[in-house]
Amino acid sequence: MHKKVLDLIVQSKKLMDKDFNEAEYIESIKSEVVEDTKANEVMHTTNTNFWKELIPTNVLMDPLLDLVPEYSKLLPLLPGNHGSNMPISAKVPVIWEANMFGGNTEWTTGQGWFITPANHWPATDEVTIVQGQYIQTVSISKRELNFAPENLEAIIRERINRAAARTIDAVIINGDAETGATGNVNLVDAAPTTWIYYLQNDHGIRELAINNSQTVSVGSLTSGDFIDVLSQLGEWYQSDLDNLLFVMPANVYNKSILLSEVLTVEKFGPDATIRTGVLAKVFGIDIISARDRPAKAKSDGTVSTTAWNNTTGSFGLIYKPAVQYWFGQPLEIDVFKVPGKWVDLVATFEFGFAIANNAAWLGNTVAAWINVTL
Repeated sequence: MHKKVLDLIVQSKKLMDKDFNEAEYIESIKSEVVEDTKANEVMHTTNTNFWKELIPTNVLMDPLLDLVPEYSKLLPLLPGNHGSNMPISAKVPVIWEANMFGGNTEWTTGQGWFITPANHWPATDEVTIVQGQYIQTVSISKRELNFAPENLEAIIRERINRAAARTIDAVIINGDAETGATGNVNLVDAAPTTWIYYLQNDHGIRELAINNSQTVSVGSLTSGDFIDVLSQLGEWYQSDLDNLLFVMPANVYNKSILLSEVLTVEKFGPDATIRTGVLAKVFGIDIISARDRPAKAKSDGTVSTTAWNNTTGSFGLIYKPAVQYWFGQPLEIDVFKVPGKWVDLVATFEFGFAIANNAAWLGNTVAAWINVTL
């Protein structure tokens, strides 16, 4: 048994058994322990239930929330984080501004109270965040265990964090819980596979924009199209540029950096995309290229199961504070060993979000370009 694995087992037994005697246990299995030169297993061979062991949550849960921003483009830009260990489902209140003040007049001495003041309560609403359940299996071959023991934990953490970060960004963009043979924006003409990630949370950026007709059909991309899609938002958001974000697939982003207004040094100075290859802002609004926003879609922004139906591009615009999210229970790792072959580490976590769109008279907080000529 590898020394690092023994440490994990001891931590686990301490958590599960308050009477556990660490010294006696280590003495009883010391002949099985090897130094950090080679690994021959990642779990205790006397575990019950077909070699299944629960690794303590602190081994991998803490880095998950800390490292997600390193791998995620979207999540770190969204301020509406309510933390972790949150309930399965709960409501988040939304409050809008109070109305404008009315005019006042001086009270006339001797007159009774006859003025009935108007009640200008701020509009309120709520959005409900429901936890989605996510699972990922990381397989580590016996050969990896044999020749990379020192880096084993780092390899596992890195793979799980990258997968979790990508999934979280993708579900905020593509979340749609429609399971029927038609209607899901990610597979509009077939029933999605039940385990697919985007079914786990509903009403992502694309689904809200498409199903609420908060879209602009573009055709050939021009700089004016950015303003057209901005106009789909509530008017009070249109000047709050710091809190807006364009989310594009790479192919549409690449079209954007070729716009004549930003391409050349004569027009865009040292930041010209012909020099930098980067377009960080358009009209003062940040841009990110999102790997899992569909590169191609139908003209209405939905994706067909038939590839040749998907011929145009699309992208979204989001008012960042409208996205409210939290994490559920801590990450849990189950370990399964196939002797002589590999070890499977099955990781699960919970994540939920809701986008306050047209809540408390707020107006549209998401919009989309569709039918972009590629």
